[in-house]
Amino acid sequence: MSVPCVTLAVPCRTDEPALGRTLHAAWASWQTAPQSGTHALEVIVCLNGPAGDSRALADLRAFAAARAAPLAEVDADTASDTPVAPPVMTALCTRRVGKAIAWELLRRRARGVVVLFLDADVSFPEETLGLLLGTLAAHRDAILASARTSCAPRPTAFERVMTLPYRIDFPNLSPQLYAARPEGLPASMPEDLFDPEHWLELTVGAERVVRAPGARVVVRLPGTPGDFFRQRIRIEMGKVQLAAEYPGLVRRAAPQPGLRAALTTFGPADLLRLGVYLGLREMAHIVARRRYRRGRTGDVWRQAATTKRWDPV
Repeated sequence: MSVPCVTLAVPCRTDEPALGRTLHAAWASWQTAPQSGTHALEVIVCLNGPAGDSRALADLRAFAAARAAPLAEVDADTASDTPVAPPVMTALCTRRVGKAIAWELLRRRARGVVVLFLDADVSFPEETLGLLLGTLAAHRDAILASARTSCAPRPTAFERVMTLPYRIDFPNLSPQLYAARPEGLPASMPEDLFDPEHWLELTVGAERVVRAPGARVVVRLPGTPGDFFRQRIRIEMGKVQLAAEYPGLVRRAAPQPGLRAALTTFGPADLLRLGVYLGLREMAHIVARRRYRRGRTGDVWRQAATTKRWDPV
């Protein structure tokens, strides 16, 4: 490639039903980004999980075909880390499940001067990728530029509870969408992490992470208690793991909004809902801590199906 490139790196389960819509949104966002006039876009999707379910691979093939772009399909479990040429679109397939595994494989293959890490099941405004790239360019000491995570709730009582944390502006790295300078990233990421983005943020250091003004990424909320616990137990297990295995990192976390933020943000009805949410979260934490201590961590990547459904709000 004769011009510098930006890498769009997408960790994606093989049974992901929303990859096609996310890739189309990313392409539209890239087309409007000022950087598209000076850089090429390299797309790498790490498809992790059983090869029998090819929904996500079919979406990627259709996306590449619609743009007449070459697609390299690479077995990451047997191939070397050498990027394929031309670096246009790559399906990086592994039978191993876990976001940290996918992140590491993507990072090794990416040849972009900046890597945009994007979850496969999200939505975002068209200007978002340009805002992330512009913010990282403007902050030369920064390693990561983050979007802010928001949500698109369905009009149900349960999701009115689930939406409350998203109304508070936490200073953390968005797990769903951020831009990274490869040369500033850790040499490698441990493959057994349950919350890889929090580990990454703490390892890089809060002072090297910037929020891109106006950049927003939208997630679907768990629509049932079952899906809430499938998702939340993994998140809480990530907290337990970091505290147990990386206690020095935990002390580097940025200060978080406390009770005052909740009291100034929510009215009486929402404070009651917040109490329900905190109770559910505490239950998930207890389960996560118990499973972690017993080594029962094999099923933490179970899919929360309702977070994948982008039906009309």
